[in-house]
Amino acid sequence: MILITGGNGVLGKALQGYLSALGRPFIAPRSSEVNLLDISGTTDFFENTKASVVFHLAGRVHGLMGNSRFPEDTYYENCLINANVVRASVRCKVKKIVAASTVAIYNSETTLPVKEDTIWSAPPGAHEAAYGHAKRGMLAHLEAAGSQHGLDYIYPILTNLFGPHDNFDEANGHVIPSLISKFFNAARIGGSVEVWGSGKAERDFMPADEAARALVILSDSDAFGAINVATGQPVLIKYVVESLSNISGVSKVSWDSTKPDGQLIRRYDTTKLQSSGFQPKIDLYSALESTYRWYESHHDVARR
Repeated sequence: MILITGGNGVLGKALQGYLSALGRPFIAPRSSEVNLLDISGTTDFFENTKASVVFHLAGRVHGLMGNSRFPEDTYYENCLINANVVRASVRCKVKKIVAASTVAIYNSETTLPVKEDTIWSAPPGAHEAAYGHAKRGMLAHLEAAGSQHGLDYIYPILTNLFGPHDNFDEANGHVIPSLISKFFNAARIGGSVEVWGSGKAERDFMPADEAARALVILSDSDAFGAINVATGQPVLIKYVVESLSNISGVSKVSWDSTKPDGQLIRRYDTTKLQSSGFQPKIDLYSALESTYRWYESHHDVARR
């Protein structure tokens, strides 16, 4: 049996869809069914499900601004959730855990394209340090569990994901869902969109369904340890904004340069990912359009 934590998130929903298409049984409990902040309840749930593979996707997740506003909450809750899931996996003798991390673990001055062996070379970027440190701590725990208990683990370092079922919080969410909400609201009232930063920042955006496919391929392979999960094809934030402007029909866009761009350039080495058999199949514009259309139809129930 496959167990998915964080199954209600953008990646969790995509992973459920991909596993269903493959005909693989899984369980994806809601937070009301298992509180991952509680080690006893987490362990009991893992024991009862008798999962052989765990995809650990749960966590307290924000975008750049949210991580800056709530650093202690972000650090504490992610550390506790990650520690409980890894410990429960060890106690319940899970065969393999795929524990999702983030490119926020990397230092902003690391040589590009960023390789996995540079994780510990310098601290995480200042704007997302608390989140990055919490995710680094999970890697340290996985390494310890592998050394002491023989836990087989993959630590996918995920780039910026987006897609249906994302969190469309304009103030604290990730770049693309925040922008989609802004453009949708502007389209409804005939208004304009204000975008944080200058548009010059470069990001590697990956649709969640592509990331889900990558995680399953990694899980099925003999891959081990830290692996960048990215497209290797970064684009400017300006391109995303122009695309959403075209998709939504909103032409009035202004840039607020008083807000941070974050790290200007982010590029990741995907050699290890590609060696597992994964090759990206991405049409970014089409993925942006399909996500916008999904939000257009589900804005009244979408997460914010």
